[in-house]
Amino acid sequence: MIQNKILLEKGKVWTASNLLSLSRLVIGLFLYILIINHHSIGAILLSLIAIFTDYADGYLARKRNEISELGKILDPVADKVTVGLSSIALYQAYGLPFWVVIFIVGRDFLILLGSVILLGKINHVAPSELPGKIAVTVISFLLLSYLFDFNPVKIPLLVLTILIIIISFVYYLVKFIIVLKQNRLEINESK
Repeated sequence: MIQNKILLEKGKVWTASNLLSLSRLVIGLFLYILIINHHSIGAILLSLIAIFTDYADGYLARKRNEISELGKILDPVADKVTVGLSSIALYQAYGLPFWVVIFIVGRDFLILLGSVILLGKINHVAPSELPGKIAVTVISFLLLSYLFDFNPVKIPLLVLTILIIIISFVYYLVKFIIVLKQNRLEINESK
C-alpha cells in the first residue's frame, strides 16, 4: 500500500500543478451552481478554464519536474468531480439525457474504485493515461454542446462520448487486470 510519506513527498505537495488540480475541484462546484441557475456565459468561461487547467497541470508537472503521487491522484479526481457535477447539472437544467449521466458517472466511479483497489496492492499511483484524457475532452465538448444548446453536434457527440467512454473503460480495465496479475506474480516470487 502507498505510504503517506510517498503521497505527501516533501516539496511536491503545494506545487503549481497540484494547485491547478485543486482549483479544478473548486471550479467543479461553482460550475454546478452556474449551470443549474442557467448562467451560461459564466459556466462556459469556467468550463474553458477547467479544460485549460486539466492540460496545464500535467504540462507544468512534467516541465517543472513536479510529478508527484499526490498529483497523480488529484488530477483524475478533479476531472471526475468536475465532469460528474457538470453532467448532473446539465441533466437538471439543460436536458442532458439521464442515461448519459449514468454512463459518465458510472465509468468514473468504476475507474476510481479500481484505483483505490490498486492503491492497496501496489506502492505507487498509476497516472492518468491518454484514453482517459481523450474521454474527458470529448465529454467536455458534449457538455459544452448542451450548455450552448448547439443541437447539430449533440447526437454525434453523444455517440462519440459513449464510444470513447467504452474504449477508455476497457483500456483501464485491461490495465487493472495486468497490474493485479503482475502484483500476484511478484508476491508469489518473493515467497
